[in-house]
Amino acid sequence: MNPLNPLYLFNNHFVMHRRNYAYRTRLAIAADLGFEGYEFHPIEPDDDKTWNEAAAAFKASGLKHAGMYVVAKGATDDEVDKLDASIERTRRIIERLHAIDPHAFLNYTIQSNPAGKSTPDYRDSGSAKAEPRHWERTARLVKAADDELAARGMSGNIYNHVWFMLDTPAAGVRAIRESGAKVIRPGIAVFHSHFHLGVPDFAELMAQPGMEKLGYFAVLNGWPKPAEPFRTRPLHDGNIDIAAALGVLWARGYTGPIISQAYDLGGDPYETARRSRDYIREVHARFLRNPALNPAN
Repeated sequence: MNPLNPLYLFNNHFVMHRRNYAYRTRLAIAADLGFEGYEFHPIEPDDDKTWNEAAAAFKASGLKHAGMYVVAKGATDDEVDKLDASIERTRRIIERLHAIDPHAFLNYTIQSNPAGKSTPDYRDSGSAKAEPRHWERTARLVKAADDELAARGMSGNIYNHVWFMLDTPAAGVRAIRESGAKVIRPGIAVFHSHFHLGVPDFAELMAQPGMEKLGYFAVLNGWPKPAEPFRTRPLHDGNIDIAAALGVLWARGYTGPIISQAYDLGGDPYETARRSRDYIREVHARFLRNPALNPAN
C-alpha cells in the first residue's frame, strides 16, 4: 500500500548540469513514474511562451496537481523599494498558476537577508538578525500572497531556506501568525532544516507549536563538505535520516504532499526520480509491515 500523501516531483530534477529538459518531457517523466503532481520553478508573469508550454505540458501529462516555488524580496532596508513590485509579481504568478490548476499551491519564501550576507553559521543571518521592521514587511508580503490565494480557492505554504529571511520553520510560523494568513500553512524543506544549526532535530521540530498545521514536506539529502555548505545526495545516502523524518510525519497523521527534490544531483533525472519515489514507498511499506521499525512509534 502506497502512502496517502500525494507525491510531487520538483522542477530541479530537470535543470542545471548542462541540461534543461522541455516541460513536456519533465512532466511526462513525472506522470510515467506515477507522481500525482509537479512543482514548477517560478515563471515570470510576462513570459507567455513559457507559461503556455508549461500549461500544455501539464494538460497532456494527465497529472492531477501543480504547485510553484516563488521567492519574494522586499523585507530588508536595501530592498524595501522592491516590496510593492514583489507583491504584484506574486499576485500575477498566482493568477497564471490558477489557469494551469485551479487548486494549485504556492510554495512561498522571502529571500531578503537582514544580516546582509550569507554566513557559514546560519544562526548569524536570516531571521536571527531580523528587527521589527523586517518582520512587518514580511507580514505584508505573506498577507498579500495569502489574500490572492484565498480569493482564488488555492493554498500555500512557507518554504524555509537557509540564509533567507524565512530560513527556519519557526520563522515561517511566525510570519503566518503575524500576517494573519488564512490559507498559507507551515512547510518544511528537510534539507534546509537539517543543515541550519538553529533548527532542532526533526522530532523536536515537529513538536513545536504550529507544526500541527504542516502543509508541505520536501525531501532531499546531503553531506556537509569543506568550504561549502553541503552537497546533495539521493534520499538514502546522506547526513539526514529521511526515513525517521517520514516516520515522525506518518505517526502524526500527516497526509499532505511530499515533494521529491534533486538539486544538483545530476545523472539521469528519470532514474533519480524513480529512486526517490521507490525509497518513499519502501519506507512506508517497511513501517506498515512492522510498526516497531518506525523509531517514532
